[in-house]
Amino acid sequence: MGSSAQGSFEGLEGFEKLDLGEIYYTANRAYLERGLSQYRQFAVEHLSWNAGTKTITAYLPGGGRYANHVRLRVADGHMQSECDCANCVKQGSCAHVVAAMAATFLAIQGKSAGGYSMPEDYAQELRRQLGYRDVGGGGHEADGFLDDEQTFLVLTEIDRDGQLSFMAEGPLPQDFLGSFGIHLDSHYGFSHGRDFILARPREQLKRFLTGAEAAGISVMTVLEDGPCPLRLQQDCLQVEIKFTLLSGQVENSVLFLDSKDRVIDVFTYIADSGYVLATDGCIHPIEQADVLALRDLGMGNRALDVATFNELSLSPGETRHRALFMVGERKLKPEVVGAEAISIELDLTAMENAAGEWESFEFDLFLNFDTCRVDLNQLQELILLPLFSGSTGKLLSAKRRIQAVFDLLRRVLASQCSSQTLELDAYAPDYPELFVADYHALLEKIGSGLVRLMEAFGERCEVVLADEAKERWICAAFDLRKIAMLIYSLSNLNSRADLTALSEGRIDLSHPEIGAETLQRIVSVCRTLGVQVQFNQQAIRSEPLSIQVDSQTSNSEIDWFQLHPSIRCGDRTIDPAEWQKLILGQLLIQDKDGSLIMPQLEGGAGGLELLADLLRPRRKKPNGSRASADDGLEVSRLEMLDWILLRKHGVQVSLPPEAESLFSSLAQFDGVGRFEKPASLQAELRPYQMEGCAWIDFLFRHRFGACLADDMGLGKTVQTIAFLARYFEQNPQAKGARVLIVLPPSLVFNWQEEFERFAPSLKVLDCLSKAAWRLALKDAQIILTTYDRVRIDLAALRAHPFDIVVFDEAHNLKNVTAARTKAAARIERRFTLCLTGTPVENNASEFYSVMSAAVPGIFGTLKEFKESYRGAPHRILGRSRPFILRRTKDKILKELPKKEEHELFLQMSPMQKEIYTRTVAEVKAEVAEAYEDRPQQQAGIVALAAILRLRQVCVSPALLGKHLPEHAPKFAYMADKLEELEAEGHGALVFSQFIGGLDQMEVVAKERGIQYLRMDGRTPVAKRKEIVRSFQSGEGPKFFFISLKTGGVGLNLTRANYVFHLDPWWNPAVENQASDRAHRIGQTRSVFVQRLIMQHSIEARMLELKARKAELFRQLVEEPGAQSARAGLSRDDFDYLLHG
Repeated sequence: MGSSAQGSFEGLEGFEKLDLGEIYYTANRAYLERGLSQYRQFAVEHLSWNAGTKTITAYLPGGGRYANHVRLRVADGHMQSECDCANCVKQGSCAHVVAAMAATFLAIQGKSAGGYSMPEDYAQELRRQLGYRDVGGGGHEADGFLDDEQTFLVLTEIDRDGQLSFMAEGPLPQDFLGSFGIHLDSHYGFSHGRDFILARPREQLKRFLTGAEAAGISVMTVLEDGPCPLRLQQDCLQVEIKFTLLSGQVENSVLFLDSKDRVIDVFTYIADSGYVLATDGCIHPIEQADVLALRDLGMGNRALDVATFNELSLSPGETRHRALFMVGERKLKPEVVGAEAISIELDLTAMENAAGEWESFEFDLFLNFDTCRVDLNQLQELILLPLFSGSTGKLLSAKRRIQAVFDLLRRVLASQCSSQTLELDAYAPDYPELFVADYHALLEKIGSGLVRLMEAFGERCEVVLADEAKERWICAAFDLRKIAMLIYSLSNLNSRADLTALSEGRIDLSHPEIGAETLQRIVSVCRTLGVQVQFNQQAIRSEPLSIQVDSQTSNSEIDWFQLHPSIRCGDRTIDPAEWQKLILGQLLIQDKDGSLIMPQLEGGAGGLELLADLLRPRRKKPNGSRASADDGLEVSRLEMLDWILLRKHGVQVSLPPEAESLFSSLAQFDGVGRFEKPASLQAELRPYQMEGCAWIDFLFRHRFGACLADDMGLGKTVQTIAFLARYFEQNPQAKGARVLIVLPPSLVFNWQEEFERFAPSLKVLDCLSKAAWRLALKDAQIILTTYDRVRIDLAALRAHPFDIVVFDEAHNLKNVTAARTKAAARIERRFTLCLTGTPVENNASEFYSVMSAAVPGIFGTLKEFKESYRGAPHRILGRSRPFILRRTKDKILKELPKKEEHELFLQMSPMQKEIYTRTVAEVKAEVAEAYEDRPQQQAGIVALAAILRLRQVCVSPALLGKHLPEHAPKFAYMADKLEELEAEGHGALVFSQFIGGLDQMEVVAKERGIQYLRMDGRTPVAKRKEIVRSFQSGEGPKFFFISLKTGGVGLNLTRANYVFHLDPWWNPAVENQASDRAHRIGQTRSVFVQRLIMQHSIEARMLELKARKAELFRQLVEEPGAQSARAGLSRDDFDYLLHG
């Protein structure tokens, strides 16, 4: 608490009588100086008087987080002070108290402490707050009484947009400022501002200055010579712009002249206002044409090197025809450069990695005006600017969208539309992925931004440039749209990172081998647009390749060809050692004049790409070393088709006469022809079956291979028998076994029966033991054997070449690494026919394996297949299309009764549910631990075992040895259903994957007295034929219990019109095959397929996985042009099945 004696006055009158000098004894020197400084900065924003306590409270908001309150009172002639800050509490005084006392003396006595002159309206506002009625009374002096104060408006800043910032000093002229829409609080302090902006000087400045003068308000600014008043002049200044070329630089100067040609020293130009501010404070108007020139050129008086000046001169804006152009002291008129002397140039440089392979191209664009070459780097960034909006990230995040955007913008540029005529919606049908709600507004912004940029340069894009080499100025016009078209065509972008690289003058290569395509495309684009290209600092042009391929057959069967390619470019033969570079597009031939020639195949880039694919297998090492070219290329009959395709691209391919005749029939293909039904065939073939036989026969005659993938039940077996019967009719002298049919054990008797029925004249023997081969190979025409016998007895088989090998249920070869698949591939044969309704079940690799068995070499290696399938699936699947034939029942057999399928969801019994919940908890931990601690393949095995246990609980806990007091819900349902079907006279197939499931079916059937047949993997092959015959003939029981793997393929069981699946499998192809044992040719009744599903269990979730597998089959087999497929059971699949 501080005090000062000044008589015995108390209350407000005490403050009126206190001596101003008392303030200097309130605090130490440091607090005193700090407090007066705060006072001078209007730290005290409010004073309030409390008559009851006779206290003045000063409010200091401060510049920090906390405000402070100071309480002052006079009692018994003493000044007493108190502040709520920590300093005052500790030391009895502070800077806040000094500031508060100074503000109080100013308000009450009109005296200002510290010799500072304070604004009158600040003093009067404080006085008003204390309740004085004579606000607006006498002025004040420093340490004296208040005087009248004048208002000053000080111009403090002119920003780049031309807005004028002012600060008000003295009483605020509220009415005057209000007429310009400016409203300021009359208070002072940290929380109040006295600054304002005149935002539209073009419209407001003249009225502002004249109005201020009429109101007696001083408007001033502070320039180099100190404060000076702002004065508006009436006469316009003339602007003279001058560019001087001197010593490799261009000096830009701007002079301002009055009506008497006197130079006016201008301080700055007020942007877009039509005014300049001179150094004496005078504001002069200028002409509108000069406004535009100054906006483009700035205030001048700067020097730039010639290259930078010329590059900046390409920016859109007013032309410089008004300026004076000087070379030294000489005034020169710019020379006009005609269009014929103007060219666009592209300098490409290949950047290599440590292995010497190309990893990117860096490029620079130039405009060449006669001898004046201008870098287009800034123009390049400007042209791409519409794509770099912060909101384009999602639009440009996908390869197909970013490529579509670039294609769209190229079409917009080609249309030469204006911003008024641009209608992007007209392109919507061609780019459905772009014209969606999320991107529409953004596309409009990008498209209109590019068009407006073209318009900003003007129709002719005229520029004036400094030609340092010839010491002159030149005037020319360039084609901006052509430059933009080049920039938007240079790179085949895959990502936003590629866009960034393009703006930086770089084209990244995702792999060195695409350098071929990239370089060829760039040269092609440049040639189309008339752009000159340099590569690695040498001129580059393209010349056509002349390719000739001489061939001869390697054997009498026309199976293999030896090729000798000869490649020429101009008058030079390309050495085989250079083929590697040719494949990669990196072969550049040096011409006599030192320029570079890039070979280009006539007929388009597709021919060179095909040639590269054909030559690439010859490559041994990345450096290009390879086997001797004298050896020629060994290619198969199938591969020869690709070489013949080169003829479409201008390549001369010569063939021996017999091969020419063979391939000419393919080249002139107009259909597979009619199939003549063999006289020995005792079957009536449907039209689609005749077409299938003709297709197989056509591929056989041309020595390829075939995969008949008809829907189950369409008669793949009878088509095969008809084809074989025709073969033997046409080859009556054939001795020994000419045909081998490989099939699952359960189908051997079925094929025997079908041959006896449809072609009894053919001699068919089965080989189910090693000892049977000798007799069969000698005496039989056709041998039936199993996949495992092929694997075991391969040595005996390899000594005997077959004309035809048939793989029935060829999906048994789906695993390319399996021993049975490798053994099947080694069988010597001329023709392969694969039969399967499901050439793919889980993943694309299965499709590769089955098709490679049918047509060896069709896809190359599995690695090549996977890479091609990921990158260009349409090419891979298109290659297989001629060799795979699939027809579906719904499109072929209109007369076939309908098949109805549905799922029946059952609730678990309480005990079953308890066991299932406990098992889920156990397997969750096991699977999680497996994926943490084991390789993925091993972890997958653990997860499959876990899933198996859960599926077994769903069928019946009894399968895990858990006893239940009653039958599980599935078997209780089946017992009732079989009784019902028996009473109605229906037959039924009951499939289960579990032997225990079939055991349980036997139990309930016996309990209800229901007769049945059963067949599973333990049933001897010899007995299976009799069991199937007994069921199908009607002599045996109506109900057939079958394991899915044993009876799911190849059997004809049309006696049944009901099919039950006790336990669903995640692969729909397997289930469909089983169901179609009943739904096939010969069925006269509608077929009802029912799957029993336990609700809220792993079985319900397996239905979704089945949908995924069905989609894969559709893409690879039913729609070969599809472009994506996911394979197998992934960890995500396991997680979903286990966790839901």
